Amino acid sequence: MRIRLAIIPLDDLAVVMRLITDLRNAVNSLDMDGVDTATEGLIAATANSRFVDITEEEWCRFLSEVRANNEAFQSDYLVPAQACLRFFPDARADEMVLQFPFAEREGGSV
Repeated sequence: MRIRLAIIPLDDLAVVMRLITDLRNAVNSLDMDGVDTATEGLIAATANSRFVDITEEEWCRFLSEVRANNEAFQSDYLVPAQACLRFFPDARADEMVLQFPFAEREGGSV
């Protein structure tokens, strides 16, 4: 499994939030087809965004480091871009970062 971190400009936030809601609903209802559909939608929505795909281990280390510096930090699908300066050093204060897991397909493509 990999984790995609993608900068979401304010103009795209409403579309991404709808897809996140779809993903949460699918996860909560154990609807794997819905999870796949929502994940594909998020991948498509971030295709033209600045993004980085990292391993689950890298993501866990990153979250541990953030929490060590900010105990109040709550991880969610959308986090302030300022929390992700390690990956996006030029991120603006008005941007958000979408973080979501996806299954890596054979050949390394998503």
